[in-house]
Amino acid sequence: MAPGLAYRLLALVIPALPLSLRLSLWRYLASIGRRRWQAESAAQRIPGGMYVKSGSLVRLAEGQATHFVATHTSMPVPVVIDNFAVDDKTWLVTSRIPGYNLADCYPEITPEAERRLSDQLSHILAPLRDIPAPGPEVCGSDGGPIYCARLAFGSPSLGPFASVDDFHRFLINRAGSLNIPDDEVHMVKETIAHAHSRPHRICLTHNDLGPHNILVDDDWNITGIIDWECCAWMPEYWELTKGTFLPQYRKGRWNRILTSVFPEYSLELQAERYIVRYRDRYA
Repeated sequence: MAPGLAYRLLALVIPALPLSLRLSLWRYLASIGRRRWQAESAAQRIPGGMYVKSGSLVRLAEGQATHFVATHTSMPVPVVIDNFAVDDKTWLVTSRIPGYNLADCYPEITPEAERRLSDQLSHILAPLRDIPAPGPEVCGSDGGPIYCARLAFGSPSLGPFASVDDFHRFLINRAGSLNIPDDEVHMVKETIAHAHSRPHRICLTHNDLGPHNILVDDDWNITGIIDWECCAWMPEYWELTKGTFLPQYRKGRWNRILTSVFPEYSLELQAERYIVRYRDRYA
């Protein structure tokens, strides 16, 4: 039986079991996993080719978003085997996708590999961005708040916002007074105003698309895109601006890869860079 099919069958069978049995099962496998493998970020590898996340900071929306993407696109995402909350703690169990974390081999990315990764991401992300938005709101994947480190330190929930215009007003208000050098005031304000006045459709967005959430094989083929906890309905340019938000990704390989995927949003990217560079506060 193909591994993918086996996991999909598990995803049908496991949630039908009593909650107490499922909880005991994942606790037991997690304890074995901790003895065999080091935890990877918030996820713990467990026997059976699976990962488990659990805790008060894990949200049901992550599993729901992962499952939604898997059932509405052909993107290489994990199979959600179980996802539930009990005693103020959420459990998420997914299949393990083969491949190396791109962040671990980031220094080895050659110009040829950059082009290969960019071409693949353009193809992989297109179906995700073609999913019709449920409405005009800028919101989490479940229609609720957005969890995003760009919007607030520590990613507390913010929003939803009634429209893209409301979201843009929030970005400016949250930045506080922009501390712009005198000789750049006109250029910066014009760039932001122009970028924010352009019409933007709402797209389903990974919202944390970086090398740390991409898996590849030995030939730089993308084998998986993981960690959908920040997935949200965002303005169409946000995958680029958020994906290059972290300081280490604002220049260099990853910046070149993503700007090649989204060349049409150079204005929005520059506006975001100005807001981040000159904002008065980040809280």
